[in-house]
Amino acid sequence: MDNHDIFAEKLDFTYKKEENLSELRSYLAKYLSYWYLFVISIIICLGGALIYLGYLPSQWAITSKIIVEDNKDNTSKSLTNGVNSDLASLFEVKSNADNEVKILKSRSLIRSVITSLNLNAHIYDANGLRKKEEFSNAPFAVAINNKSDDEKASTYKINIIDNNNYRIVDSRNDLALTAVFGKQILINKDSLTINKTNAFVADGNYEVKISPIKEAEKELNDDFNASLDDKQATVIDLQLNYHDPQRGEVILQKLMDLYLQNNLANKVRLADSTMKFIDRRLNLVGSQLNNVETDLEKYKVNNQISDITAQGKALVEGADDYQNKLNDNEVQLAVVNSMYKYVNSSDKPQQIPSSLITKDMAFGTAINEYNAMLQHREQLKSSFVETSTIITDLDQQIKIARDALKNSLMNYRNSLEIAQGQLKKQNNVITGKIAEAPSKERVYLDYSRQQTLKQDLYLYLLQKREETAISQTATIASCRILDDAESDERPFAPKKSLIMLMGLLAGFVIPITGLSIKEMLNIKIQNKGDIDKHTNVPLLGEISRSINTKALLTYCDPMSIVSEQIRAIRTNLKYVTDKGKSNVIMFTSSMSGEGKSFISLNLANSIALSGKKVVLLELDLRKPRLLKSIGMDNEFGFTNYMISADRIDTELLVKQSTINENFYLISSGPIPPNPAELLMDDRLGVLIDDLRVKFDYVIIDTAPVGLVSDALIIEEHADITCFVLRQNYTYKSQLGIVNDLYKTKKVKQLYLVVNDIQLEKNALTGYGNGYRGYGYAMAEEEESTGLNSLLKRLKPVVR
Repeated sequence: MDNHDIFAEKLDFTYKKEENLSELRSYLAKYLSYWYLFVISIIICLGGALIYLGYLPSQWAITSKIIVEDNKDNTSKSLTNGVNSDLASLFEVKSNADNEVKILKSRSLIRSVITSLNLNAHIYDANGLRKKEEFSNAPFAVAINNKSDDEKASTYKINIIDNNNYRIVDSRNDLALTAVFGKQILINKDSLTINKTNAFVADGNYEVKISPIKEAEKELNDDFNASLDDKQATVIDLQLNYHDPQRGEVILQKLMDLYLQNNLANKVRLADSTMKFIDRRLNLVGSQLNNVETDLEKYKVNNQISDITAQGKALVEGADDYQNKLNDNEVQLAVVNSMYKYVNSSDKPQQIPSSLITKDMAFGTAINEYNAMLQHREQLKSSFVETSTIITDLDQQIKIARDALKNSLMNYRNSLEIAQGQLKKQNNVITGKIAEAPSKERVYLDYSRQQTLKQDLYLYLLQKREETAISQTATIASCRILDDAESDERPFAPKKSLIMLMGLLAGFVIPITGLSIKEMLNIKIQNKGDIDKHTNVPLLGEISRSINTKALLTYCDPMSIVSEQIRAIRTNLKYVTDKGKSNVIMFTSSMSGEGKSFISLNLANSIALSGKKVVLLELDLRKPRLLKSIGMDNEFGFTNYMISADRIDTELLVKQSTINENFYLISSGPIPPNPAELLMDDRLGVLIDDLRVKFDYVIIDTAPVGLVSDALIIEEHADITCFVLRQNYTYKSQLGIVNDLYKTKKVKQLYLVVNDIQLEKNALTGYGNGYRGYGYAMAEEEESTGLNSLLKRLKPVVR
């Protein structure tokens, strides 16, 4: 079975490659290792939230209601006598309410409130650490006689000297003066008068802030809202958000009072203007009526007219009678002429309409008899032929009747023409009499019409004047207050629970964000997860950070964590090495400083302590310092062996260590000019084969493979290659070297060893084997003070 499979099956549970944690669990474990940061952040954020609540003013909601009355009998409607009132009633109530909402939110009304209450002047008590705005308990009031056009607010510091004097300072313009209460002063182009109140105290420091009217108007407009309570009603809800409930009630009540005053003033102005208009029209129409009546009186006297109307009426009625008779006669004459033409229009007998002749009943009877004979002939045609004697006799009778009818029409027409002439003569007589009437009568009629028109208009204006006078006397506002201004029992802002919750969330979010950013910016290996994500090379062992960093060898402290972890690597080697033969183990890394020399030295010593003969071969020919660090001579070693013309016996090359009788070392010797070429010599293989015969383990410390190719040259003589990584030192990108060696089979058996692991930090993030509490590292824990422990916990933050 392959050594890798044996290692995977028999590796001790402490060093088995853990299953990949889920992303959520991995992040949770990572953040829990920094629990103290979360505690500190939560305490700071909650404290900041409490401080913020302390400085944030409370906000109360002040509410009231106004109802808009439906004034259908106002002055303007009375003048139009209710024209279009039915149509307006469909929309007017809703429109009026909407208009009143706009008026309530108008800038002119808001500005009136600010001016009447001096809302752009703020007084702050500056005697304590925190400035607090004063309202009813302010020792003085500021009357703004004139504010400069400066768009910025003016801030003044006021120090009360005594009962009569105070000192006012303008820090922005470096101005200061002493003034008397109740007297007007001019400072920074602001004209002010500061008056004492009932709460006056002859001591203290205060600050006065005078805002421009536009700024105060915007602030009040933002805090004020007016809206309809119901689309089907005319009740308007008013709400003002203010940081002082009593002051807010005063402001909202003042706004409603000014609104009602303006509403009533508008109605009074409308009634006054209507009355003035009616009075002017009455004067004008009365003057015109008087002139017309005077002219009519003079005309009747001059022309001796009494009752010309009755006389003219009789003549006109007579003329009408004769004209009607003449018209009827003309109609009958036209009918007779038409009928005569109709009878003569054809030789064939045909029906004659008799209903048109209404004046001569006999003539009408003759026509009916003629029509009856024609109808009887038509009935006989169905029984007899045209040549029969009965029809022939009937035709002879019809002809005789037709001729007689023609003569009768002629005679009747002549009689109508005679009557026409007589009627015209009589009508001309009547018309002449009317023409003889004085032409001045028409002038008289014109005067009468003008008199009637002016009189009706005058009476109408008198009526409307009385109605307007009554409306003017009983004028009331079209709106009234339903509910006075009243504040809630408790402030609606700030939401303390919400702010504290936000502070708590911020206490969690800030460390998470900081740690996430730190993680994103970190390019070095921090935990086992970083290794698992970037490579599949098996992990042979882990070495923790030692408190005693000066000691290169750990044999003198067998109870330390590092000593136990070296033993664990020694145990794991049993599963990856061939039993019964000597094994060559090579240590390398990606760069210098990752601890390969330290691990190879201590692992060799640990194996030697188990009774195996071990030789440590230092083949880092470029920077040899392993044996120097333990105080051994490095003047004669591997380099001398390789460059010597004569073959040197390995007995002269190998030096027994003073640490353990089974532990031997071979130094690198002097630094050669061509280390790579030196390692490629066949004598290296001869040396290693000779060492295999004499030793159970040959451990080789080589140069970093990420910098030079020395390790790859030596690898062909090694059985196992251990690649050393160092926490917070090795770059994640350098795991690409490991993957390249592993995938391309440039080394035979490749394993990872992680060095310098911080147990305190990584107990929950994939490192740390739970040694503490099981009898190991007691000396280290005893030497650790409270300050050192705190510094160790804070160390991951500053790394």
